[in-house]
Amino acid sequence: MDYIPKIFHRFACQIWHMTVIPAFFFAFLLVYSPSRSYAFLEAGRGLYAFDVTMCMCIILGCISVSRVAFYYIWRKRSLSLITYSAFCVGEVTIMSLFCGLYMWLMLHRSIPYMSAVGTMLGICTTTLIYPYLAISLALYLADSKSKSEEAPKDTLVRFPDSQQRMKLVIASSAILYIEADENYVRIHYLESGVEKEFLLRNSMKKIDELVSRYGLVRCHRSFLINPSHVKMLKKGKEGVLQAELDECPALVPVSKRYYDNLASLL
Repeated sequence: MDYIPKIFHRFACQIWHMTVIPAFFFAFLLVYSPSRSYAFLEAGRGLYAFDVTMCMCIILGCISVSRVAFYYIWRKRSLSLITYSAFCVGEVTIMSLFCGLYMWLMLHRSIPYMSAVGTMLGICTTTLIYPYLAISLALYLADSKSKSEEAPKDTLVRFPDSQQRMKLVIASSAILYIEADENYVRIHYLESGVEKEFLLRNSMKKIDELVSRYGLVRCHRSFLINPSHVKMLKKGKEGVLQAELDECPALVPVSKRYYDNLASLL
């Protein structure tokens, strides 16, 4: 299963959606005035620009609420491309419901409400698909560029503590897994074929950002794992998913949320 890049979860990305999408809707409908949109929004009342402006404000309100909710709900979770696409479709549907309600009231309920919603759904879909695709493409390109620029020149991982003091330098291939331990993380790694661990005072979030460039991935809320050391994924007692590692007796828990992403890397 394909997952969207982490850049999609950043708050700056949500700001882009909140500004670009309503602005594009407003500019596109005013400048080009597509015949279907003009006929429905103008409706012989001479208020086309006013109605476009009001619909733009409705879209701005809907997407602002939606994107803030998205940021706080999904910022720490892996999100598949299918789920994210469904979220965007739902976003456009909600905009259409409210814009349809506005036009239904402005037209003094002279047409069925669902007919107004259907027309607005068509207008919003054909108009907003362009900024959605443009933003997504820009984010994918930015993510690719970031990965190429941040690609390590060697395979050594340098682990600083919370005060940015260097505490451990090891080869990325030697790392087995990393687990959270309150205000610390435990780094499990191999040295001359023997498993060792290092207790480092730092947050799991900071370490995740560091080691993701070296191929380690999240497999559980409290664990990061090196897929190259995973021998197999299996169900343990009570159906708990676990990763069995080579040269290591420990079984690392794998949550359902991260299972598909880890399995795709094996």
